[in-house]
Amino acid sequence: MKGQLAAVFALVTALFATVIPTHARADGPITYTVEPWDLDGAFGIVQTRTQLQLGGSMCPCEKVPYPADGLHNQEGVDALARVPFKTGDTLMGFSLGTQVISMFLATHTLPAGVKVVLLGDTFWRNDQFLAQGTGVPLNIANQVTMVANEYDGWSDQPDITSSSGYSLAQQNANAGMFRFHNYVKARLNDPANVVTAKGNITAILIPTQKLPLNGSMRDRGENAQADALDAQQRAQIDSAYSRPAPTPAQLAAATPQQVER
Repeated sequence: MKGQLAAVFALVTALFATVIPTHARADGPITYTVEPWDLDGAFGIVQTRTQLQLGGSMCPCEKVPYPADGLHNQEGVDALARVPFKTGDTLMGFSLGTQVISMFLATHTLPAGVKVVLLGDTFWRNDQFLAQGTGVPLNIANQVTMVANEYDGWSDQPDITSSSGYSLAQQNANAGMFRFHNYVKARLNDPANVVTAKGNITAILIPTQKLPLNGSMRDRGENAQADALDAQQRAQIDSAYSRPAPTPAQLAAATPQQVER
């Protein structure tokens, strides 16, 4: 069985190595998208999820194909190296796609004027990649935008382990992995967003009005009880984060639909 799987992956990899995005070059700027862990390009599966993020507002888009299975990230990097980027283009990734793009940017230089949008990414997460040599360089010359829903545990993890609220914050982030890892309705220009910049990298944190930790209570219709727990727990949870938290005004002005499925 392992030999058959290896043969399939080798065939898929060889196939995608010959595919280079070429169309739509004369139509102006284009957004090149990199798929998340949705198995696009593996076992004959076809998915196009990244282009749906941000409400499709970044398109016209063109998918950069690679086996999106978490095992072939280097093939994704190699595919990106063959893309004929030009000034005005955008490179956008979601979830695993941000990891592939980060790996690419760690060793390749984009042409001037090409922007990067990473959905489900934060400075905290990029720091983890940088420690492995696969992160977005902090001195990158291109404009990079990292976007994360508050408490999306794939990217917005608590980092103050000495905080008394750390354990609770970790539980909350883990719940957020399943409830808030979605950027279809996110709005990058929402005035409620928390914006932090380092050089040419801008991090956008989209406020979450309701804690994912108590989401199961809301699923059962226990909204009042969940709201009461939220009020008790939020300050404890936020004490375990070093990144800026939304102000009360930003939290009140946030659009719930941005983060809730």
